[in-house]
Amino acid sequence: MDPGLVTLIMFGSLVTLLILGVPLAWALSGVSLGMILWQWNFGALFTYISTMFGTAWNEIFITVVLFIGMGFVMERAGIADGLFEAAYRWFGKLNGGLAMGTVVICAIFAAMAGVTSAACVTMGMIALPAMLKRGYNKSLALGSIAGPSTLGILIPPSVVLVFLALLGGISVGKLFAAGMGPGVLMIVLFVAYIALIGLRKPKSCPAIDRSYTWGEKFQSLKGVILPIFIIIGVLGTIFTGVATPTEAAAVGLLFVFISAIINRKFSISLLKDSAIAIFRVTGMILWISFGALSFSSTFNALGGTMFIKNLLLGMETSPYFILIGILGMSFILGMFVDAGAIVWIITPVAYPIIKALEFDLYWFSILFNMVLMTGYITPPFGFNLFYLKSVVPPDKISLGDIYTSIWPFLGLMIISIILVIIFPDIALFLPSLMK
Repeated sequence: MDPGLVTLIMFGSLVTLLILGVPLAWALSGVSLGMILWQWNFGALFTYISTMFGTAWNEIFITVVLFIGMGFVMERAGIADGLFEAAYRWFGKLNGGLAMGTVVICAIFAAMAGVTSAACVTMGMIALPAMLKRGYNKSLALGSIAGPSTLGILIPPSVVLVFLALLGGISVGKLFAAGMGPGVLMIVLFVAYIALIGLRKPKSCPAIDRSYTWGEKFQSLKGVILPIFIIIGVLGTIFTGVATPTEAAAVGLLFVFISAIINRKFSISLLKDSAIAIFRVTGMILWISFGALSFSSTFNALGGTMFIKNLLLGMETSPYFILIGILGMSFILGMFVDAGAIVWIITPVAYPIIKALEFDLYWFSILFNMVLMTGYITPPFGFNLFYLKSVVPPDKISLGDIYTSIWPFLGLMIISIILVIIFPDIALFLPSLMK
């Protein structure tokens, strides 16, 4: 079959099934299964089955499970209470101080577990009521949680970066290092924006009316000790080469459980609820991965990947135009499809093109990941928007309020992407220092 027709049929069928409400995993698997039976025969189903088993046995999924586990336990381990108390005492006297502290806490959460949900849900329950109680503008308070919580998939240890390293055949440790510079850049932009709002519109983010002594401020830092140990346990062991990402994730999960015990939050109920939640999310990720990998494998076997590669490389245009086209398509997909699924759908096609264009794979992976971050807060299906809606007072804050709040932060994220495109060393400097 003509590869162009293959591309039209497979992606057209996928979009149609998704519009009809078919779950993503079944839509991906169904299209690939149908194409296998149509183009070959039942004997070719062995390829489909071997792809599933090969995916399931990949050690990288152990890393993913452990990082997801860290996120779920952290939500219930009382770690955020100490962090917010420290932020409250140190930043509270500044206009916008609580929102700036929330950004920093989201970054710390990102450095402890590679998911977005932990920071979004926890800050929604702790920071949002505190900001609203002190007269913060509703949109600023909501945006300072929804936007920065997406840092969980950029600042290592990020689950999405683990998958990108797997599919790109590149080092997880170096890709983690590449995420640090853009992550810091985004944090600085978020904090600078809130500080600017505090200067121009102080009534929209007033300072707290209580002063703390230096002794009280330093006393609050005890709530930061446990998170620092967790970060060192995970990132320190990876960057120094002491442990693999999988081993570091196990160390991190152990430290999170120890933190829960120290904060007197540990219980059999916590263990049970976390285990059930981990199994559910891991099962969802596995089925989406099965479907996406079988889809991309079938598409590649039928010549679709080579067709798109030749089509794009044959265009008499700038390589950067092709790069922006790939990122733009990913941005649009992010409005409707889960980031994990986009990784499995786009990267098998995109990575060969990026290699042919002689772009750095680490640089592209970080740019791609930054675009995926925007999908968590772009309507209509941004996951963080719904995470936040699940914990806000329904009589005071609507989904429309949350949608309205994200635009300044989405703009700052796009500015970050543009800066990393213009200045690649923002992402590549730290990996260049690693062996």
